[in-house]
Amino acid sequence: MMKDCYHQSKLQALDCFETCWKSEIKRFKLTDNPDDLKACFDAKKPFVDQVINCFQTKVKACTENGEPGVRVKEYDYKDMIKRVEDAVNSQINAFLRSIGNDNVKAVVTAGTAIAQCVKTCFLEKNKDGFCFNRIGCEPQIEDRNARIAIRQCSRSVAWKKEMETFCHCSSAAGINGLSSYCGMLNIIG
Repeated sequence: MMKDCYHQSKLQALDCFETCWKSEIKRFKLTDNPDDLKACFDAKKPFVDQVINCFQTKVKACTENGEPGVRVKEYDYKDMIKRVEDAVNSQINAFLRSIGNDNVKAVVTAGTAIAQCVKTCFLEKNKDGFCFNRIGCEPQIEDRNARIAIRQCSRSVAWKKEMETFCHCSSAAGINGLSSYCGMLNIIG
């Protein structure tokens, strides 16, 4: 049951990404090779799957047969998405203030526009309620539990290396001025 909700959400987000990529990437002249840049994103889908699967197994919720495992409160997913968006935007704005490279700023701005489009599309797909609400089983996303899951999952995946390879791929796809920042991604944090 929970697996179905995670799977459905992932498919919705991927569908939204495809739609948003086609509509938003045209607004930004990042590269002469947008298909090559799209291939960089597509190459990271297994990594995203790995992160989602880890989080799914670490977060407490109903048992697989639908029996209640832990009783958890119902979440306002729109509010939760807004909180995550606010936190991410704060980090993006801090990053943009600290960087002087206009090409990098353009990439971040384009990525932000695509992410905003994906969020809007995802919320529209779930306007009649989220899967977790419909099945009556919510993931236990309390601060402590979520922090533990995020910490365990971030240790189990080589996210810094993934970001570095994505950066190099994007640079090879024709985004100028990006390659000098790629090596730093593997050492941050």
